[in-house]
Amino acid sequence: MKLWKFKDYEEYKKTQIEGYTAKVNTHSWVDTHGIRGLVSYIKDYNSDVTFGICHGTRRGDEQEEFNQTFEFLEMDVNVIGTEIAGDAEKRFNNTIEWDFHEVKDEWIGNVDFIYSNSFDHSYDPEKALDSWMSCLSEKGICIIEWSKDSNNPARPMDPYQATYEEYEELFQSKFEVVDVLQNEPEKDEGSNFRGERFYFVIRNKNEKN
Repeated sequence: MKLWKFKDYEEYKKTQIEGYTAKVNTHSWVDTHGIRGLVSYIKDYNSDVTFGICHGTRRGDEQEEFNQTFEFLEMDVNVIGTEIAGDAEKRFNNTIEWDFHEVKDEWIGNVDFIYSNSFDHSYDPEKALDSWMSCLSEKGICIIEWSKDSNNPARPMDPYQATYEEYEELFQSKFEVVDVLQNEPEKDEGSNFRGERFYFVIRNKNEKN
């Protein structure tokens, strides 16, 4: 595991916003086919799901696919996305300007699922994970994507570099990994990434089934 060191928080935020600006109109790595599979998993895990958050969503493809799929299933579920760049809130549906290391008071204990493929954008992965897990409802789950690109060398835009095993070790240090799901690469609909993706499904250890 390697973590890029910033001189201060403002440098981190500036770097992330610059990365957003450079990439927002060019491509998306979101696997919409995979998200539809995650909706099926979430529905089976908790049929009472009503609220989800996608963290680090750039142009909001994640939450739009979640919302459309839940709507197709005639389920009343509201899914929002967070993005550190304020421009995204103005441009993309269901997006709020937010640093995913932080938590809104109304989220604590009230989020049925959290999804992110941007965990490698964290300057402090343990803080981010703790924040997300604090938001989960009694049946809540957190789904974090890992791919081979998550183990690319740490850099300012993607400051957290870790192997599959290091992701798993971090998650299991405080929480419970209940499943690791895998995409179907031949059906991967991410426009700039085709390959294996793994989705760690994590819950709080005091979860009661």
